[in-house]
Amino acid sequence: LLISYSDSDNIGFYGSLPLPGPLYVNASRIAYGTNLRNLDNEEAEFEKTVNTLRLGAHIGIGDLLNSVSVGSVSLNLKNFVDVFVEGGIKSYSFDTSFDNDESFGSVVAGIRYGNANDWEGRIYFDFSKEVKNEETFINYGPCPPEIEICLVDDVVIEFSDDTDIKAVLDITYNATKNFGVLMGFKTSQYLENEVFLGFQLQI
Repeated sequence: LLISYSDSDNIGFYGSLPLPGPLYVNASRIAYGTNLRNLDNEEAEFEKTVNTLRLGAHIGIGDLLNSVSVGSVSLNLKNFVDVFVEGGIKSYSFDTSFDNDESFGSVVAGIRYGNANDWEGRIYFDFSKEVKNEETFINYGPCPPEIEICLVDDVVIEFSDDTDIKAVLDITYNATKNFGVLMGFKTSQYLENEVFLGFQLQI
């Protein structure tokens, strides 16, 4: 179980469970734009949360390529990176009065390198729909008895018709068994390119 926090006030929880063979299942929940100043008052604010649940499979690159032979020629490579593919569901929840919540299919594929005791990282592609547009409108919300009309800003979310393809590079330095520094870069067709820096706690 990992708990992470980034420089954009994003807080995430990640969990992974191994299954028989090369299979595993993982889940995550990330709150974006969290107002940490209100956490002590139990009034945490956030822009949106994104939840994922995926079934994955991984194999060492050496095991993958060594299983392929042409005639009498065979390979004997070491597993210096892992190849992984994950598929499942990705859901969005927004802190708005208007119901903008949606769920879509999600696929992640790439390579994983390094080890959990030092430097490790991933290079992968994330295929899923993404927020395309956020349109603000005036919502006539419920009013206190002494006020006749309440005008409240609300947001309508528009998702992309096509799948957004994100290319992601992340690197983690595991300073101790339970603490690491996370950094990386992400590109997107619908979102701004992002450089991120944060830390994670492993429980």
